[in-house]
Amino acid sequence: MAGLSRTFYLFSGIHSFLLGLLPIFIPVILWDKGLNISAISYFIALTAVGFIIALTFWDRLRALSNWSVIIALSFLFEALLVMLLLWDSQRLLLSVGALLNGAAGCFYWSTQRILFQSITETNNSGDTFGNFQILVVFALKAGILIGSYLLDAVHIKTLLFISLAMSLGGYWLLRRSLENVSELFSSTQPKAFTLTDIMQFKDNYRSKLIFLTDGLFLFLESYFWMLSLYLLTQENIMQLGVLVVCLSILLALIFFVIKKRIDYMNAQRIFIISIFGYAFSWFLRGELTTQEGPVILYAGMLLIAFLSSFFRLAFNKRFYDLASRDNPVRYILCKSYYSQFMLVVFFSLIALLSSMGSDPLKQLQILYDLALPLVFVYLLYGYQKEAIKTPA
Repeated sequence: MAGLSRTFYLFSGIHSFLLGLLPIFIPVILWDKGLNISAISYFIALTAVGFIIALTFWDRLRALSNWSVIIALSFLFEALLVMLLLWDSQRLLLSVGALLNGAAGCFYWSTQRILFQSITETNNSGDTFGNFQILVVFALKAGILIGSYLLDAVHIKTLLFISLAMSLGGYWLLRRSLENVSELFSSTQPKAFTLTDIMQFKDNYRSKLIFLTDGLFLFLESYFWMLSLYLLTQENIMQLGVLVVCLSILLALIFFVIKKRIDYMNAQRIFIISIFGYAFSWFLRGELTTQEGPVILYAGMLLIAFLSSFFRLAFNKRFYDLASRDNPVRYILCKSYYSQFMLVVFFSLIALLSSMGSDPLKQLQILYDLALPLVFVYLLYGYQKEAIKTPA
């Protein structure tokens, strides 16, 4: 298990740094290349299509325990995406770039979730996810600082070199780490799942409904809220990078304090509190404007970041606890399939509706207000008095 934990943290840390270098700025890059909210929504919808296609291949490689190929492809897709993002072509970005973005996301997130599930148990899932969050904060934000500086200074060749070198070095390190993880190869993997297996998924925790909803919020946060921050910081990418890093460091300190305690708190009470806090964060997103004073603006951003991260901590604890009860691989894959399918629907619809607006920040704020009521769907997730019992 120690070797598997090292592999998980190494995989997560290297990929988080690579994400911070450039892919995290995808909405900003698309915006600076002249794409509007509608076009970015289409990019997200096509990204989901790429994710679904890639997931069918990832699942077959997973069933064969071909982890070295999976890890190699996770770096390859990310490297190709970076090269395409730095290439000045809207048409390629909105087609091949979106599909590559989906494939890179699939091989990163799917691999990470399976590795995470393999190293956690019900009584330590919150602590382990807290450790993961802290690692991601430092790796991702180191990448963001370097990436935002190089983008702002237009050092494109240097950015590309660092990204490719880290990808090659990361694969080499993980390939060596895999040699010491016998449990990953010796464990019996379920066969690759068919479309029928996915369609017939059903449990007593209303998981399917949550899966259909959760993807929307993840992409609203990672794409549109990032774009909102960019617009609120007067479209200064270096200022945006520094802001994200400062917020994340403060959050890391908070999570260091609470991560060990969450496994021993009343799980249902914490989950409900986090959901209402998350709903408030979307209300705040709809209220912040460039007219606010700097103290109110940055305090609001910090509160939004905390409430969102606290919700993710509580949500992921519940997700992995439920996944561990019966066929975790199928549970994790169903989450991806259902979430990505609804992303195609949600963001195609958003693309059509947003094409009728003009002020981008106002469009985003209206979207946040419309999404807010959907947050309360999470209240239905997994609550069974006889099934979820945690010490008070």
